[in-house]
Amino acid sequence: MAHIFCRWLMQALGSPGKPAVTCHEARPPWAIEESQFLSLCSRCGDCFQACPNGLLKPADRPEYDGTPISGTPVLDLACGQCSYCGSCARACPTGALDLQLGRQVQTRVRIEASCQARQGFYCLLCEDACPQQAIKASSDGISVNMAACDGCGACGLACLHGAITLIPQP
Repeated sequence: MAHIFCRWLMQALGSPGKPAVTCHEARPPWAIEESQFLSLCSRCGDCFQACPNGLLKPADRPEYDGTPISGTPVLDLACGQCSYCGSCARACPTGALDLQLGRQVQTRVRIEASCQARQGFYCLLCEDACPQQAIKASSDGISVNMAACDGCGACGLACLHGAITLIPQP
C-alpha cells in the first residue's frame, strides 16, 4: 500500500526530470518508467536477495557515481537466464518493480557479425536454446522475432562465439 501512496505523491508533485546520466544497462523485469523508478527505488537490496538466479546487481559503473542511478538494480544476464518468476517485484517494498505496471521485457537480442550462422556456417545453438522459439537460423542467416523474444538471455548463454548481446530495450 505504501508504494501506491508514493506513486500518488509523485504524480501530485510532478515527475522529476531526466537524470543527467542515463542507465545503459537493463533494469530488472517489471521495472516501471525510468524517472519514476529512480524516484521510488530505495536501493534496499531486497530484489537482489529475492532473485533465485542471482541476476540482479547494483549499478556501479564509474559514470553512475554521484547520480540517482548509482546502486539501483540492473539485470546481469552474463551468467544465467531470467525465468520471469516475479520474485524481485514481489520483494520490492516501494513499487519501483511492479508486476502490474512495469514492463516485463527489459532487454532485446542483438546478433553481431561474428555469428556463425550469419557467416554461412551451420550453427543452431541460439535457436535450440530459445524457450520462446524467437530465433530462427536458415541458409540466409539468422532472424529474431522481436515480438516473441522475452529477453531472457538463454540465447546469449548458449552462443559459444559471443555473437549475441542483450541490450536494454528503449
